[in-house]
Amino acid sequence: MLSRLKFIFDGGLTVANALEKSIAVYGEDFEVLRFSGSLERFGVGGGAITVGQLRRLSDRLSQTLLDLDLKRYDRVAIYLDNGVEYLIYSLAIMRAGAITVPINGGMRSEDLNAYLDYTGARLVFIDRERLPRLDADALAQGRRVAIVTDAVQAGGAGTVALSECLAPRADGFAPVRMHQHDDVMIVHTSGTTGFPKGVLHGSYSLVRATKGQLMIQPITRNNRILLASPTNHHITQASIVSCLAAGVPGYVPAKETPEQLLSIIERERCSLILSFPDVYQGMCDAGLSRFDLSHVKAWMAGGDSSHEVHIRQLTAHGAMARVFGKRLLSSMYLEFFGTSEVGFAALMKVSFSFTKRFDRYVGKPTMVSPKVKIADEDGRALPVGQPGRLMVKGPTLFKGYWNAHDRLHGVHFDGWWWTGDVAVKTRGGGYYHLDREVDSIRVGDGRVYSLQWEERILKHPAVADVAVVELSHADRSTGAGAVIECRPGQPTDANAFETWLRQQVPGSDSLRIEVLPPGERLPRGLTGKVLKRHVRERYACALAAPPASAPASI
Repeated sequence: MLSRLKFIFDGGLTVANALEKSIAVYGEDFEVLRFSGSLERFGVGGGAITVGQLRRLSDRLSQTLLDLDLKRYDRVAIYLDNGVEYLIYSLAIMRAGAITVPINGGMRSEDLNAYLDYTGARLVFIDRERLPRLDADALAQGRRVAIVTDAVQAGGAGTVALSECLAPRADGFAPVRMHQHDDVMIVHTSGTTGFPKGVLHGSYSLVRATKGQLMIQPITRNNRILLASPTNHHITQASIVSCLAAGVPGYVPAKETPEQLLSIIERERCSLILSFPDVYQGMCDAGLSRFDLSHVKAWMAGGDSSHEVHIRQLTAHGAMARVFGKRLLSSMYLEFFGTSEVGFAALMKVSFSFTKRFDRYVGKPTMVSPKVKIADEDGRALPVGQPGRLMVKGPTLFKGYWNAHDRLHGVHFDGWWWTGDVAVKTRGGGYYHLDREVDSIRVGDGRVYSLQWEERILKHPAVADVAVVELSHADRSTGAGAVIECRPGQPTDANAFETWLRQQVPGSDSLRIEVLPPGERLPRGLTGKVLKRHVRERYACALAAPPASAPASI
């Protein structure tokens, strides 16, 4: 606890000096990360790295970037397979005084090159597999340099092999003297509403997020955390700084399946798991009971909606407290409601095996959360019980969208930012997440909300996932349709689902249903979120028949 307090009250902590401060508290031999994959080419073996090794490797990479004529505040992109290298390169970039631009390795080629142009990234860490996706003209003209991480030698114009230019030592390197509000990171959104936006963060917001995690999360030195969220994502980038500050070892997987992640949890005896809901869904589908998860204390989730059916399965395994070997209190499921723009959990919900409050209840602000309010279109606070815009304000909030100030028009009022969500506040100070505003469904003069429909439909044992979307009819009326993805081997008869819905979900008579054929999945974005704009486009014809009446709000 004393070590954590040192970081919490350290006013000089930045992302540039976090390594040095961690070494000062825990020593160079503190094993900060275990990982899948290999760092053998950097002289680090055994699938683990100490904080001392991490600093030396980071310094060599920082010096390499400076030797490539890196300038202060240059943008350096990372576009690789998921894995620990994202975190190492990001630290090196920020410590060298540049801005890290981690990009999900699954981003399509056309989006990748547009995003690189948009952010102005001149240097790109990339592997040989992805190198052909880069714009050849940009490389040939010198507008961009590809640092190929797994090449033995340079492969063409505009490319350099990291093995050839990697600084052998960096004994004289000193991290940049960073001011608290210096720009350090551009992370992209998941692209659920269009082309991914570049979310700009400064050192201050990352450090505040780190300190917030130290204050509210069950992180102690006798735990190991599995960082199973994408390593390019803001939440994972901030979590590695939290590991350095808390002295907690983390395990960073690569491209493992949910079943393989469960094997890692069992083998490494990870007690804290950080991931996204789609991965937890995959774990549930893989069969939790096949693995020894008794040591898990907390399942932590961000990035998207968490569903009751999965939370109940996960909290049935592990325990927060045991007495004489018997479970006294179940494991926790911690939902952190926030976005890359918010930078930290605006709301937190804690669920146990006995929790009864669901239906998209997303919790309350914590003592270190940003301020939260429900507001109208002019940013004025609404009374309890009235749905409105979920708005946040606080020090972890992003600094804006890179080169896209116009995207803040109409959603930024006096320091308050609208997340794009519709929510309602309860008398007890909690919040229900009703929908993304763009996904709410117009019915007559009002709206109904898709998320609560989806929670009800997901309780059907054959349903793996579902997306409820707005339908436009020929007579210009609107209604609601549900596209259902079934579990393998389950029946896919739409009439059977309609009969079940009539019995279980009041007001569902008018809901149109399309059941996907076996093997077909709902379209998803880079972080596993269902892309409802693609659902609307792809299945509009199948759901085109006009409903008999408007759906009732549930």
